[in-house]
Amino acid sequence: MQYFQSFCSLLWFVFPFSFFIFSSLYSTSFFLFYQEEGAFFHPMSYKYFTLRLKIFEKPKPSHNQNSANLSLNKNGKSKNLLHTQNKDVQVEKQEKNEKIIYLTIDDGPSPVTPSILEILEKEKVKATFFVVGVNCIKYPQYLKEIYQKGHLIGNHSYSHQYNSIYKDFKHFVEDFKKAQATIYKIIGVEPKYYRFPGGSLSRVSPQIKKFLDANGIVYIDWNAITGDSIKNHENLTPNQILKITTSTANKKNEVVLLMHDSSSKKNVIEALPSIIRTFKKQGYRFETIDRIQKPIQFKTKAASH
Repeated sequence: MQYFQSFCSLLWFVFPFSFFIFSSLYSTSFFLFYQEEGAFFHPMSYKYFTLRLKIFEKPKPSHNQNSANLSLNKNGKSKNLLHTQNKDVQVEKQEKNEKIIYLTIDDGPSPVTPSILEILEKEKVKATFFVVGVNCIKYPQYLKEIYQKGHLIGNHSYSHQYNSIYKDFKHFVEDFKKAQATIYKIIGVEPKYYRFPGGSLSRVSPQIKKFLDANGIVYIDWNAITGDSIKNHENLTPNQILKITTSTANKKNEVVLLMHDSSSKKNVIEALPSIIRTFKKQGYRFETIDRIQKPIQFKTKAASH
């Protein structure tokens, strides 16, 4: 009995101590595996069980993995951006390959203006009319009709007299402003485009060009002709006019075609439907000059005026 009591006393003393040692070792082993920002958690704590559950969860990516994914996303965005840029380049190339013709009609209005407008309406084409101030005073109703039908109006001087317009800078400015005022009085709009009588040749000084630029006026020349201003043009047949037109516009994706609105040039009006249909068959689209990306301006002497 005495031995039994001694044994029980020993157990009473050893068991708590053994349990403490065992639990300490058990806890320490998990302390080594479950730590967060330097803090340790007891195996029986809520935090411990939370961490145990995390073992079965999908591991979160490390900082390096996040960086890699971020790089991948950036590369993806870069690829998308590159694709967009390539697409823009393709669109730009496609636009450059488009065939556009700008029909420009000088010197009107005149008694034959209604005939020209009738053809344009029938063929569903818009043109740019570079009008002369003195003719606008003579035929204001035709200027109004041009504007009301949706065609673009440009300034082609007031007098169309070379000796007066190009005498000096002052004379040019006076003529230009008089034409602007005349056009505005009739249709309520001042043109933003100008065509020099005879084209922008050597007679047009840099000072004149700077004046137009300072006033927001764009001057336009041409790169194809109908032949209605060459010598003996009145003897040309409509077929000859068509041939001259297509030959001067040959292999150009962007054509600024010059023709005239005058009673002395009825043969070109007769040829106009054929000219329009021929260019349409060749894949050209007709536009007014305000749609041009880069104005056609002479670098060398013009072929005709």
